[in-house]
Amino acid sequence: MEKFLGVLFCGGRGTRLGEISRYVSKPLIPVYDRPAFMFGLELLHRSRLISDIIILTNSENDKALSKAGVPTLIQNDKLVHDMYTGWEFVKKKTRTKSHGVLVPSDNISEISADKLIRTFLRKRSDFLFSVSRNINRKKLKQMGTFDPVRKRFSYKPALPYSHGVIAPFIISNGLKFRDDKELFESGSSHFVEYEGIWNDIGDPESLYEAILWRRKSLK
Repeated sequence: MEKFLGVLFCGGRGTRLGEISRYVSKPLIPVYDRPAFMFGLELLHRSRLISDIIILTNSENDKALSKAGVPTLIQNDKLVHDMYTGWEFVKKKTRTKSHGVLVPSDNISEISADKLIRTFLRKRSDFLFSVSRNINRKKLKQMGTFDPVRKRFSYKPALPYSHGVIAPFIISNGLKFRDDKELFESGSSHFVEYEGIWNDIGDPESLYEAILWRRKSLK
């Protein structure tokens, strides 16, 4: 039976948050009643198909995140630049043979990791991701965008495609690729359209929107 390792990425510096990240590291920023990283961690905990979970972090965040009850791994900032190089770093350090379920600490959604994993297995994918058209144009210019018809990917484009690319990403343990464009446009990559809520706390405006959403959801 295929095994899956959930990786929560908490090593980012949060530079887009400006002054906020000078005082609080991005994964630990409160989103109304809880730190941001808890949303991604709960997404992984809800899965019945993920065998293990690990938090990839940096030396600044490790002490706080190690209290979350799952193993942590301090990244080498010279080797880890994004989620894909982070996954390669995790594989090398842990020697895992599992496939990866990659979750950022600055996204909030109601995506089911197990639904994605089952689709990954059914389609015999090397890489599976979600797309959403329910993202405003300003935000699309700050993220990866995707054209589902032509299967074209573009990162932070001036003229974005119709859909934003959102995590979790399900990635085969043995997959080799040169860049993210090749990864998303490969014939062995597949996508699932997601229509639920999605919040990114990468900038102050988006953080404020996420706080309002969280407060409303608890009423």
